[in-house]
Amino acid sequence: MPASFSRTTRSLANDTSRYAVFAWLIAGLILTGWLAWFFFAKITVYEVSTNARLEVDQSAHPIAVSVASKIVSTSLSLGQEVQASDVLVELDASSEKLRLHEEESRLQALPPQIVSIQKQIAALEQAKSEDHQALLTVAQSARSRHKEAVAAAEFAKDHERRLTKMMSSGAIPLIEALRAKAELQKLSSARDALFLDIHRSELDARTRLNQEQAEIENLKREAARLNGELETTRRTIARLKQDIEKHLIRAPVAGQIGDVVPLQVGAYVAAGEKLGKVVPHGELRIVADFYPASVLGKIHPGQLSRMRLDGFPWAEYGTIQARVSRVGAEIRDNLVRVEFMPELSSESPIIMQHGLPGSIEVSVEQLAPAVMILRAAGQLMFGSREQLSPPTEAKRL
Repeated sequence: MPASFSRTTRSLANDTSRYAVFAWLIAGLILTGWLAWFFFAKITVYEVSTNARLEVDQSAHPIAVSVASKIVSTSLSLGQEVQASDVLVELDASSEKLRLHEEESRLQALPPQIVSIQKQIAALEQAKSEDHQALLTVAQSARSRHKEAVAAAEFAKDHERRLTKMMSSGAIPLIEALRAKAELQKLSSARDALFLDIHRSELDARTRLNQEQAEIENLKREAARLNGELETTRRTIARLKQDIEKHLIRAPVAGQIGDVVPLQVGAYVAAGEKLGKVVPHGELRIVADFYPASVLGKIHPGQLSRMRLDGFPWAEYGTIQARVSRVGAEIRDNLVRVEFMPELSSESPIIMQHGLPGSIEVSVEQLAPAVMILRAAGQLMFGSREQLSPPTEAKRL
């Protein structure tokens, strides 16, 4: 019997606890290292947006139609380099141009008419002044003759009175007294006639001056009407030029045409229709849209981030390093806009171009694995509790 189990007996005799202690020691070290990593290590937490793209720092400007009309000519082509105010599309403006020619012809005819009326007014003013001086001279002469007639009538009256006295005393014959009386009546009539002539001359003079002034006022009114028509014509011409300018669709900014609607000469376009877009030259930036819970209070200017382009696989081309430059404060369509400044190396094979889509991840914080697990567990438990709680209880809480 002892001979049959001799080999087993020797194995039990050689077995000791040395290997077991070594194995437990290694397991303890691994557990200690894992616990140290679990509680003290730092893991970077990223917020990711799959809706990211490269854009120039200036927004693309649309090429829009101002007025509805028919296309006469077009030079729009995709990728075309344009300068600001370059004519890209010309619309039909034949009726506005014909009206403009009419108004320009009227504008050329109005100034000579105004000059002619102004000359007539000046001539009438001069004639009126001369007539006034002449009438003053005639009136002065008539007053002088009237004074002479008054003096002669007074003398004749005094002479007739003396002769009447002398005739009553018999010093002179009756015929002399009658002749003196007749002379008095004659001179008195001449005096009265001169007075009436003066009054009539003054009335005629005032009437003539009023007529000349009325004619001058009519000419001034006509000149004012022509001046108003001249100003109206100028404004009409300016408005027609603006209308014609609206038929010329120009490049809003200098840049490259990034989008074009297929156009044909003779096609009709409606007001407000977009014919393409001009992408201005400028520095590129990264624009991404995040959900509000991922941005507000977490993402701030200066944080590191990296972008992966859809057209350039990151395993082959790498990623674009960037920093947060601006964070939106308003929510639009349940998204928040965040802008980044890329930091692309000159040795990178990635071709930076406006419009390239991709995804971006932003480093928001560093946490220990234990904290991350506890946070995830809390969110899971809180989410489960919200799902299980009735709406009335949630509202009451």
